[in-house]
Amino acid sequence: MSGTNQLILFLAGHAIVSALFSFILVVMIPGRFDIRPRYAVIILFAFIFFVPLLGALGIFVILIYFRYFQHFKERTEFYTVSTPPFMAESGGLAQGMGEGGAWSRLRTPALPRGMRLKALLAVNAGGGSNSSRLLQMATSDSDDEIRLLAFKLYDQREKVIGTTISEALHKLREFDDQDDPDERRHLYRSLAFSYWEMVFNELNNDLSQFFIDQSLQYATQAYNAEVDDHSLLILMGKIHLRKGDLQLAQKFINLGLVRGAHRDRVIPYLAELAYRQRDFKALKQFFADDPLLRHKPGIGPIAKFWME
Repeated sequence: MSGTNQLILFLAGHAIVSALFSFILVVMIPGRFDIRPRYAVIILFAFIFFVPLLGALGIFVILIYFRYFQHFKERTEFYTVSTPPFMAESGGLAQGMGEGGAWSRLRTPALPRGMRLKALLAVNAGGGSNSSRLLQMATSDSDDEIRLLAFKLYDQREKVIGTTISEALHKLREFDDQDDPDERRHLYRSLAFSYWEMVFNELNNDLSQFFIDQSLQYATQAYNAEVDDHSLLILMGKIHLRKGDLQLAQKFINLGLVRGAHRDRVIPYLAELAYRQRDFKALKQFFADDPLLRHKPGIGPIAKFWME
């Protein structure tokens, strides 16, 4: 064969072998490297084709090393992440006696005891899990009076809800099948919200799963008797969200909206659903639909963070 034909035959055979070897090497690339197979094949083919022997062997050795001998102990994408603005905590005393201002005084032992006792009472006046959590933290205070008052307030909060539950259960046991169904439904509803109040306020965390199950049981019984109660529908959505059943949570929250629930009260839960489903576009849209959310305590800084 002439020299030209030999060159063409060599280049064709070399190109085929280089392409096949490139595909094999792409398969060997470790999964922790985020690559696009098409571009990886092109790059490897270029090295192997234009550096016939040493290029192929060099790439093969490098991939063997990274696949079997080099193990990263930490992710290489980043080393530090800035704290989101709503997580930042001031070192000084906050203005006013809101939740943050009260806690900033409680955790400052140098302040007079009277001021710290007022702060503890201000914490107790609030509701929700944050208030209960701050009371729990105050039970480990170095001041005996602060610690004992925190224990008393926390225990009192649990007893009030527990009394409501006991009275409703006692009335429910005395009911006959012929009794007023509306009153029975009212008791189911009361029990569902009372058990959820124990969960929401983080009272007696050892029994939180029991409280969640009981709340769902009585909420379902009340729902079977009356399907137009939007508050009950939203409660069932929150319970399923807490249990991790996102589909049922979405169903009941949407039903609650249809039955007349105020959208402002539901948007935070819809946003949480979107976040847990990794639908960040929908999450931002929920916050955009209600611009006033960014001015509300609690949810406001989170809405600002996502909108910015």
